[in-house]
Amino acid sequence: MRQDIENSVIKFIAKQKNLNPSDITSESTLDELGVTSLEAITIVYDIEEKFDVEVPDDILDKLDTVQDIVDGVAGLISENG
Repeated sequence: MRQDIENSVIKFIAKQKNLNPSDITSESTLDELGVTSLEAITIVYDIEEKFDVEVPDDILDKLDTVQDIVDGVAGLISENG
């Protein structure tokens, strides 16, 4: 499941920024990738739709890397059972 989340996050970022997915790693920061706050909201929205979760605003503010997004979404999915 975690790998599926990571692959989806990378795919959404790559699509949003017109990047090659292989250039994005779990350690990549959103700043390094040039993701603006508005683009981050769009990416998170796509993730919410795909995994049927809602990312609270307080978590949104703490998302700096691809891994942060993966961990946050995985945590939300496990909470929702």
